[in-house]
Amino acid sequence: MLIFRHFALAALVLLVASCTYSEENRSNPILRNLAWFSYLNGDDIRSYCRAGGPDRYRLVYNANWNEQVRTYDLTATADGGADLVIQVSGDANLMGGVSLSDPLAPWRGRIERGRVGRGEFRAIRDALHASGFATPPPRGTRLKSWGFFWLAAGCEGGKFRYNGWAHPSLRFEGVKLREALMAVDKTGIAFNPPREVDYRLDNEQKDAQSHYQLVITADGIKDNFIPF
Repeated sequence: MLIFRHFALAALVLLVASCTYSEENRSNPILRNLAWFSYLNGDDIRSYCRAGGPDRYRLVYNANWNEQVRTYDLTATADGGADLVIQVSGDANLMGGVSLSDPLAPWRGRIERGRVGRGEFRAIRDALHASGFATPPPRGTRLKSWGFFWLAAGCEGGKFRYNGWAHPSLRFEGVKLREALMAVDKTGIAFNPPREVDYRLDNEQKDAQSHYQLVITADGIKDNFIPF
């Protein structure tokens, strides 16, 4: 079941430096995985972040890479609301077989696109700042793919911001995003709740190529990533 994701992450080690994320990658799980670290680093948001441009946010909830990854991309609109793209992915679902018309479907996960109103968008932004978005993460913060973490990248008023919250920590416990995001989440997929994960035990069950660590700062991913 995990062969596809293992291959993609192994390829990431070799190709991440040359793969920059773009929205066209989203529906293609191969390209999305190859550009995953660029996506997490918010490279596309940075490139369009300038005074006078729309505010943009990327919120990622990693609930063990092999189990569930939730992403929320919001772009402010002129009416005070925002365009929203949600993607929830995890272990490939092959129970229904593979369709020749869409062979990558089991690895794509669930994608939902829509609009959020002014009040909903404000609630998400308020929750993000209440979680400490503007406060730099502690030096040396590491986000582990086999564990649980929140990551946020955004462009506000022409200024790029970046942050991450690792589990277990008091900072992670203080993240307020879940309720605000569930209010606009139409996927129908429940959040995978955080728990302690034994890397050694998990690594015995899953190929080590499905694991990575990120070292983050207020400016983004430092020194790319640490593969396992």
